[in-house]
Amino acid sequence: MNNLSILIYLSGVTGTLGNFLTFVTVVFGILGVVSLIVWLVHHDETNSAYVRLQGDALAGVRDTRKTAWRWFWCFCGLMVFTGSLASLVPSRQTVLLIAGSEMGERVLNHPKFNQVVDPGLELVTTWMQKETAEIRRSMEPAKKQ
Repeated sequence: MNNLSILIYLSGVTGTLGNFLTFVTVVFGILGVVSLIVWLVHHDETNSAYVRLQGDALAGVRDTRKTAWRWFWCFCGLMVFTGSLASLVPSRQTVLLIAGSEMGERVLNHPKFNQVVDPGLELVTTWMQKETAEIRRSMEPAKKQ
């Protein structure tokens, strides 16, 4: 599999990859909000729901709070990462243009290309000089006899 094949494959994948990364970013955002809500619910240990809790039960609430806070920051970080990645994925057209550029560069750097183009450029230059001279002659005012 050469570079062109890989780029053509990527051109087909980029559209769906961008949508998928956007979806994952939204999911991480929702999970971050859920973990923040869990943290807020367990944040106030003086709440009447926790007054009866003592010892191990209260320690479990503290562990839940710490875990929820850690997950909140984890989901925020993942949300930023996948959101950034979603914005950096190139479009299908961009990948195809890159593939065309790669192939064009290979053609221009090939030695046989120069063998064919150099004589052709000389012919085109000669033809253009001849046509330009004819146009100039036809534009000159007719000489009076």
